Amino acid sequence: MTIKNIEYNQTNDIHVMEFDEVKNKTIGEISKIFIKTKTDVLVITKQNKPFYVLTSTDIIDALVAHCDEISVAVYIDKNPKSVITVSENETVFEAYRLMRSYKIHHLIVVDENGYFKTLINFYDFASYLTEIALKDEMTGLYNKRFFEFILDRYKNEDIEIGIIFIDLDNFKKINDKYGHLFGDKVIKHVASVINQSIRDIDYGFRFGGDEFVVMIFSSAEVLSKVAQRIESKIKNSTIDTIQIECSVGYAHYPTDSKDLEEVLKIADQRMYEKKRRD
Repeated sequence: MTIKNIEYNQTNDIHVMEFDEVKNKTIGEISKIFIKTKTDVLVITKQNKPFYVLTSTDIIDALVAHCDEISVAVYIDKNPKSVITVSENETVFEAYRLMRSYKIHHLIVVDENGYFKTLINFYDFASYLTEIALKDEMTGLYNKRFFEFILDRYKNEDIEIGIIFIDLDNFKKINDKYGHLFGDKVIKHVASVINQSIRDIDYGFRFGGDEFVVMIFSSAEVLSKVAQRIESKIKNSTIDTIQIECSVGYAHYPTDSKDLEEVLKIADQRMYEKKRRD
């Protein structure tokens, strides 16, 4: 995945100005811009190409050193910096490597002509990378690794938790007959049904292949309704005239068991029992 394809709040703490606009301004005047725009970083460009970066830390240090009356041009001469940039077509992992290697909090992103595009904040970017590491790339649902973390997190909590297992029927035959691209469309559709059927506080997971797990924080009665709704939506789906079939099993903690891992097994067993019956 390239940098320009990622989705996160890239411009929240950035202000961009041309060098000619700021070169004669004093550090004191620049500090007022930081306050007014609530920015953390001022990217100074020359003809829209990155030239220098002023951070809020730079401004504070300059003010403490009583440099508030010197111009930006003089400040830059006295405090030269290497401007580290990365192409927007580069991978997100290369951007992260650069930020760690140079121990910088911000990384400038440029287009193929070297023009300024945006600036990546290390902490926001690290959070983004953590997020995608815990999600299934195709569907946007959380992955099995994160499910195991969540299961461990809540296994001793005194709250109601419902677990739903969903398995697509005859998915291998669908893949073999219609191709993997069609199979991907089916997987993405099921993920969309799951996302539309749960709240923000609940979790949807792609457990692997054509298996999905949903974890909701609710009563056994609500769990039953949500599971039936998901099953109905999937079974009433057609993709390119092909009917989608699935088997669903669910179990509730602590109604079915006071061991959350056992609840997971019960839901799985009930799903397979239903698959055999159908």
